[in-house]
Amino acid sequence: MNWCRCMGVAAALGVVALGTAAQADVISHGGTTIIMDFVNVGNAGNVADDTGYGAVGYNYRIGKYEVTADQWAAVIAADSYVGNAGYWSGSQPTAGTSWTEAAKFCNWLTTGNAKEGVYNTRTWKAMDHQEAAKKYGTAYFLPTEDEWYKAAYYDPNKDGAGVGGYWDYPTMMDYPGIPDGIDFEGDTDFEAVFRDGYDQGGPNSVYNAGVESAYGTIGQGGNVWEWNETITGSLRGLRGSSWYDNSSWLHASRSYYENPTTQNHLYGFRVASVPEPSSIWLILGGGLAGLCWWRRRR
Repeated sequence: MNWCRCMGVAAALGVVALGTAAQADVISHGGTTIIMDFVNVGNAGNVADDTGYGAVGYNYRIGKYEVTADQWAAVIAADSYVGNAGYWSGSQPTAGTSWTEAAKFCNWLTTGNAKEGVYNTRTWKAMDHQEAAKKYGTAYFLPTEDEWYKAAYYDPNKDGAGVGGYWDYPTMMDYPGIPDGIDFEGDTDFEAVFRDGYDQGGPNSVYNAGVESAYGTIGQGGNVWEWNETITGSLRGLRGSSWYDNSSWLHASRSYYENPTTQNHLYGFRVASVPEPSSIWLILGGGLAGLCWWRRRR
């Protein structure tokens, strides 16, 4: 495993996201390489929202974007055990992906083997994320509901410098305000990709899925529903809504649960990560500098 750590001023790199620098992970296994952008989620030990979600006692990273159809296609071509071809194409988010398939995708990112990683593919239990990072160096996984929620709705400076709080929407907006969605064919002025009077028939590119959250993620409101690790009985959690649904599902109070083997053209996911504990990495809520990680595994 070879690492190249490149530090620079975030503004010079052009990756400033509301004080949070994006990091590009180059993940290589065999002849397949996947490049994924992550944002740092710091402010460990934040309190939960009134909904009971969002408290996370450690620093972590989460995908700036949803996993794309191209990224999904590359991984299933490298390891067919991961899953089947999904919906959509190119830089649109992959969808039609079950929770179990998404978990195997994360295993492949972690080890190059869909059967080994954070998820036991017999029981579908997940390792503790920090323990997985100690074992594998860097671990990739589906975010817990708290990890997903914090990245979407928490703002460490919402109520003033250093005074954190939660927004109602992942666009840094509170009700009764509502994000602007897709109003008509060809609409290019929007804050989130959801049905706002017009059904566009599919998701946008993940790189054009609305405005950023406080931590710099894009598309946590709308585009496609995103799987998380929450278990309710035999079901798994989904959050964020989709291009097909209305604005009510973008609200922090809304969540959904589904059978983990369900494949639906509205369901996709994004990946979270914890780096190896010995790595020197920055998670700066105020964002002073950028840290670019290049990770290669063979």
